[in-house]
Amino acid sequence: MKLKNTAKLIAAFGIAFATIAPVSADFKEDARKVFADNAPSVIGVRGLLKVEASMNGKPAGNQDKPLHTNGVVIADGLVAVAYRTLKPDVASSVGNRPGLKIETDLSELKLVDASGEEYDAKLVLHDEDLGLAFVAIDPKGETAKDFKVKVVDISKDITVQHLDELVSIGRMSETLRSEARVTIGTVAAIVSRPRTIYICQGVAMSNPVFTSAGEFVGLTVSIKSTGAAPVVIPAKYIRKVLDQAKAKQAELAK
Repeated sequence: MKLKNTAKLIAAFGIAFATIAPVSADFKEDARKVFADNAPSVIGVRGLLKVEASMNGKPAGNQDKPLHTNGVVIADGLVAVAYRTLKPDVASSVGNRPGLKIETDLSELKLVDASGEEYDAKLVLHDEDLGLAFVAIDPKGETAKDFKVKVVDISKDITVQHLDELVSIGRMSETLRSEARVTIGTVAAIVSRPRTIYICQGVAMSNPVFTSAGEFVGLTVSIKSTGAAPVVIPAKYIRKVLDQAKAKQAELAK
């Protein structure tokens, strides 16, 4: 009798597994398509961070620190990036010491497309509260006219739920041939105040995040209230400052 019941139980689980497995396979197939469609719009961002320290008004050392991150093209020649990947909080990393002052300066910004081609760029706007920065092609750069990268549609407000799986796309450094990379993140928590953010497991900083249908959800950033851990800031907040970024971008041509 027990053997018969066990057989029925195994058979029941077999049916359940057969039902679940194709869903997982379908998601992966959809995710691959999302990756293939959007990876070219995710580009490398490289720069040099000059760090100068002083103690009680006297020089205490300086350092040039190469930076590499990535962002997503959200308008013609305009890239959204997690601000803290370009301007890390160096002061907090060395601790709060009386008399110590640390200043940083970002220079030599470059955008690196999927083919490895480099373009001179400028930081045109940042918003620390949103954790966002906007980097634009320098129209005066020698190769500016050759920048042809598809713009990702951020016009929709996509709502996600706990345990939803999302597609996160990034790009490796030039030492790894600027190859695109993809991960699957899971929505672990949703914070609604003071603004909506999604806490996702399995996502990296400054990566655009999409649904399996290819809809742009947001960008992973770091904000003061959540510390260094990446959170997804939804598209509507990026659009909130997009016009300002475009206006600053237009000033580069003057």
